[in-house]
Parts: sequence; structure tokens; C-alpha cells
Amino acid sequence: MACLRPLETSDHMQQNKGPEGPRLDKNGMVLPHSILGTLEDFRSYLEAKGETEWIRCIPELTSENVSEAVVVAQGGSDPSSPGLPDSSSDAQSKALEHWSMHMEQRRKQKDFLSKSLHKPVETLLMNQADDFRKVQELRELLSRALPAIRPGYGHRVGSEFWSLPQYFGDELSGITSTLTRTQRGEWEPIVHVVQPYTVKRESGNVCPETCRPATRTWYHSEYLYRQHQELRGLLQEIDLKTPEIDSLEVIGRGLPVTSVSVCRNTLLNEEVDKQEEEEATVERENPTDAAGQRDQVPLEALVIPALRFCGERARWTGSATSYQGEVGISARMNFQVVVGETARSHLDLRNEGSTAIYYTWQKLPLARSFPHLHGQTTTPHFFFNSSTGVILPGDTQWVEFTFKSGAPGIKSELWQLNTHPMLLGGATMQVTLRGVALYQDRTAEQRLLIERELEKKVAQKVCCSLVYQVLQGVHTPERAISPVELDVTEEQEFLWRNPKLQYFYEPVEGLKRLWKEVAPEENDWDLSVETLRQAVLYLPREGPDPESDLESDHQPLTRDWALGELNALLLELTQLPFKPVPQTKSAIGRQLWRELLDGLTTEDMWVRHVLGLPETETWTREEGSRSPICKRL
Repeated sequence: MACLRPLETSDHMQQNKGPEGPRLDKNGMVLPHSILGTLEDFRSYLEAKGETEWIRCIPELTSENVSEAVVVAQGGSDPSSPGLPDSSSDAQSKALEHWSMHMEQRRKQKDFLSKSLHKPVETLLMNQADDFRKVQELRELLSRALPAIRPGYGHRVGSEFWSLPQYFGDELSGITSTLTRTQRGEWEPIVHVVQPYTVKRESGNVCPETCRPATRTWYHSEYLYRQHQELRGLLQEIDLKTPEIDSLEVIGRGLPVTSVSVCRNTLLNEEVDKQEEEEATVERENPTDAAGQRDQVPLEALVIPALRFCGERARWTGSATSYQGEVGISARMNFQVVVGETARSHLDLRNEGSTAIYYTWQKLPLARSFPHLHGQTTTPHFFFNSSTGVILPGDTQWVEFTFKSGAPGIKSELWQLNTHPMLLGGATMQVTLRGVALYQDRTAEQRLLIERELEKKVAQKVCCSLVYQVLQGVHTPERAISPVELDVTEEQEFLWRNPKLQYFYEPVEGLKRLWKEVAPEENDWDLSVETLRQAVLYLPREGPDPESDLESDHQPLTRDWALGELNALLLELTQLPFKPVPQTKSAIGRQLWRELLDGLTTEDMWVRHVLGLPETETWTREEGSRSPICKRL
């Protein structure tokens, strides 16, 4: 087990400073990524060393510790720390984590440089380099506009159409260069790169003008002011849109997204405004009656039924059917959450009239583009108090809506608010609930690890298969086969040449001697009887002269004698070889018994001879008897 060198003093444990030794979290427990090896190995090492204080600082090995160690080891942050996203967040949250980590390193580096140089942090050069881009953009803008008012400055500006390409060599065999877009008169728009104020403050680049003596003179120079005055119109034409990037920033908190939007009927709105103008005119003409009515109702309340729905006023128009069937006020509530989480939003219903208003909620069907794709039963995703209620004059009723979905997708519902008395001339007040449930991939890192392992295994398998294919084609050549003649014995060759004969050593040697006598001038005999027979047939038929004085050995051979010798030897070779008759088990048993009895008799006679005993009794076998001991003499 390999680990970093453990700290030996408790003071060092409390300080926990320096690049060596295990690191501790805010709870005083050892961080798994600060040691080499596992926590269990480190615990065993400390127990062997007797470090009881460090053993208490080792957390129990759980799944949370393992996942936390993996996240930190991969460059992430502690998932339990506040303000940071979970370790299973997407790539954007990882980018925010890396940004926070680099900003922390930048702040430490600035503090170190400030102490080393004995200068304030604001005067460091690394905090004054962000305006360099702004200076370059302004210079480029002035360079494009100055040729319009200064002769000779940028003599090609405006005449790029007449620019000719440059030739390298002659026109026939040379090379022609291509004009750039700027040389062709197609100027690229000016790109503005600015950091928002929040980013500057986070990176520490917010510095007053008094801290920038190097750029203060150029920004406040009379030359720059005069050029701006002369080129004001041209600068606006060249740079039509100057974005205010300093205030362009979006700050999120990682909470569910909700929004409420309201749309009002235009014709109904015009009629309500007209009625309000008439009531104001009547009030100006009869101030006494209007004052009497105001004394009976609360301040800022109308003398007619009125309800403020999502910020829009719905009032009594004098008729309950003039706008019946139309939508008077349409509100839309949008929810966006991760699967399994909840998002909440609310609507305000304020009674601004002089009478109580009763209300009920009614769910309306939604038109489906593909009705056959939707099931008959639907699971509710929006929850709120849809019971009947009453709002007294001057009271406000909050209706809280909650959206939750267990599966990703877009869910929508349409609800209508019915009031009594009828408002907006019978026009309806509707609320469209639209929720978006996003799928959060919580196993992306695990799947990525599995994919990498599978890719490694596939690569290994492919490499092994390629190596095996190469090795199959590389092998030592087979050993050369010995000639057949070297392995064939004389008996095999004789039987092969003479398949009808048997092989016996003495007759075959006699045939060899006969060949030497018949054909002494020829080479060795090929063991073929037919060859020997043909040689014998070429001998003369006449026999030797009887009156001749020569010995028989020196007499010439004759055909008859040679044929006789040949036939005699062949007769021996035609006999079948002797094959012993196999004995049965009973015959073998009898033979063994005979040998045993004969051996007993021999031993008895030898013992008598050694001991000197007289031979008084002798047993012999009678003729015709089967028993080996038949008669006593």
C-alpha cells in the first residue's frame, strides 16, 4: 500500500498546510483523493504505525465517499459544498466548476504577486490588460473611417474593385495569388469582445481610472476627442450596433424555471377603457353622488364587481352575454424542471370591486395534433386547489400551481376561471399550464468509463487477432522426407517384388548365390524371381562333356541344372510359415500341475540324498493310468 507521508503531530493536522500529507475537509476528515490507495489500506497502515489520532479522521467507506473521491479526482469539486452543482451535472456545470477553480487560483496568484512586489492588487498589470481589446477595436474603427476625410490615408479604401492579383512569374506559366476578402472590398464586421461587470468583479479586473496611468492619457487625449467629433456620422454607419455587453449577463441559481405571461382581448380592452372614461366623466359631472358611493366602499375600489386576474383587471361591463364564447384574458404559465423535481408558481386573484366574487375552476380539453398517439388515461402533472372559493372585496387569493413529472416530455393543460357575477361581458378567463420535464443523465460518467474500457478491450482483441494472423503465416519449413529406398528392408522389397512368395533367409541367400553364378558380370540382384528366371533361360541347354577331365566346379552351367536349383529354392519359399497352435487355459493348467508334481519328486529325491535317508518306498506310474502316482513298490 502506497500513500503520502502521514503527518506526525496534531498541530500539523490542524493547520493542514503545505503540499505534503493527507488533506482534511471542513469536518476534519481525510479526503480520499489526497492519499495514494484506498481508505482501508491507509487505515491498516496507520493501525500498524499506531497513529490513533489519524485513524479517527478516516471516514467510513460508503458509496457517497467513493463517488465524492471519484468526482474530486477527476477535477470536480465537493458535491456537498453549497453553491456548486452536483457531480452528475452536464458539461456546462462542469465548465462553471472549472471557472470557479481557475478564478480561485487567479486570486491566490494576485495576492502572491501583490505581496512580492509590494503593490496594491489594483495596480498589477494582469488587472489592466482587459482594456487592450477595447483600444484595438477603437483603433480599427478609426482606421476604417479616416480615409473618408483624409486624402492619402488608405489610398486603396473604396477602390478595391480595381485591385489586381499579384503574379509570381509570367502570365502564362506563373502563379496568380488570390485576393483576400478585404482586398476585394468585403470588410468583415467589427467584433466586440467585452467582459460583463460581474465577470470583471469575479476575476478582480475592476479598477478605477486613476489606477491606469498608461491608458488614461490616450483615452482622454484631445486628438481622440476631435476625431470622434469629425467621424461621428461615419462611425455610426460602420458600427451600426454597439452592444452594451457590460450589462449583458445572465445569473442563474439552478432552480426550476417558471414564468407567467398574460394576453388580453383587444376589443374587450377598448370597451373597458371606454367605460372607464365615461365613468370618469360622470364622476366629474356629479361629484356629490360619486363621493357618497366612495364612502360606502374601501379606497381604490370600484362600485361594480371587478377582479384583477394575473395583473389584468376583469370588470363588470353591464352585460353578461355580449362577449360570450370569446377569450377575454389568457394567462400562460411555463414550468421547466428536471425529471422528478417540482416547480411552483402562483396566480393573484384580487377583488377590486364592491361585491364578493364566487369562482370555480373548469378544465378544458386541449386539441391534439395526433390524438391516436395519446393514451386514454393520463397521469396528472399539475396540482393546485381547484375547489370553489369566494373572494371578499379588497382580499387577495393566491392560487399556487405545482408541476412534477416522472418522465421527460412536454405536458399541457387548459383551465378556465368561472366567476359569479359574470365579468368581461361573458368572456372567459383561461390559464394554460405548460410544463417541460428534462431528462438528466445521471450515469453519463459511468457509461463513459464503461465505453472506454470496452474500447480498450476491443483494441486489444483486434491487436491480438492481427498478431495471431501474422504468426500463422510465419513457421519453420517441414523436415525433408527421407527417400523411400532407405527405409525399406530387404524382406519388404522381396515381398513387394514377389507377392506370391514367402520370405525365408536361407532360400533367399541361395537365390543370390544362383544369380552370381548365372550372371557374374551383372550388378547386384534386384530380388525379383522373374529377373532370375529370365537369366536362367538364357543359359545353354547342353550338359558338360562326360569325358572331360575338368572338375565339376569349373564346368559351365546348364539351363536344366539352373532351373532345378531355382525350382527347389522357390518350393521352399512357397511354403506357408509355421504358426503355433494356441493353447487353451485348461491345457496350460494341466502343464503347470505336471511341472509342479515333477518338481516335488525331484526335490524329494534331493532331500533324501542330502539327509541320507533310505529309499524304501517308490511310486511309479502304471501303464495306461492317467494318475501320476499309481502304485507303491
